[in-house]
Amino acid sequence: MVKHSKDALRTIAYFKSLGDAAFAELAQQCALREYTAQELIIGHNDETFDVLFLLEGQARVSIYSADGQRVGFRDIAAGTIFGELSAIDGHPRSASVEAMETCVAAVMRRPQFLAAVANHPEFTMAVAKHLTGQVRVLTQRVFEFSTMAVRQRLWSELLRMAEAAAKGKGQARLSPAPTHAEFASRISTHREAVTREFAWLEAQGFIEKEGRALKVPDLEKLRGLVGTLEV
Repeated sequence: MVKHSKDALRTIAYFKSLGDAAFAELAQQCALREYTAQELIIGHNDETFDVLFLLEGQARVSIYSADGQRVGFRDIAAGTIFGELSAIDGHPRSASVEAMETCVAAVMRRPQFLAAVANHPEFTMAVAKHLTGQVRVLTQRVFEFSTMAVRQRLWSELLRMAEAAAKGKGQARLSPAPTHAEFASRISTHREAVTREFAWLEAQGFIEKEGRALKVPDLEKLRGLVGTLEV
């Protein structure tokens, strides 16, 4: 059963700056839905156009090849919008989104989302900032795939994930951490290469294993490692 109320929308960027009347209007247009761990939230190539705002949990964006190989793109944390691309351009879903754990999302139908973008500048700017951020991340990843060796791509991906988890602190804890196979899918390599590199990172003190979690005890030290990259 969903335990959240729609007031939780007030805490995320897309609704935070709205006036009371505008917030009440848009919140009324959202339906709360709960997803269990491993449940498919959005399917690749589905012709659905709802927009979702994740209120609780974590989800993962992926595409599966015809032979079942998964290519991971990013993780979605609470406070994030997803599904907006199909709502904007009317094309099928560009990737799958799966719940990594129990998730609660506010679901807005496409007509209401487009009306919100058209009528509420604060909402529009929040969506625009999100899309700009995604372009910047993808630009960086294209650069890395084009110029970096596997170990360098792994360091960069680990730093991105650690910085997102740290929330301004000097250390980070990924829990549960992606598996070596999941890291491999993110940087286009094989699991064995990731396993070898993680063994080196652990021996050098850049990471520490804590059960299913992965700790980065000193983010500045990891930044320094990534800063040594020569391309």
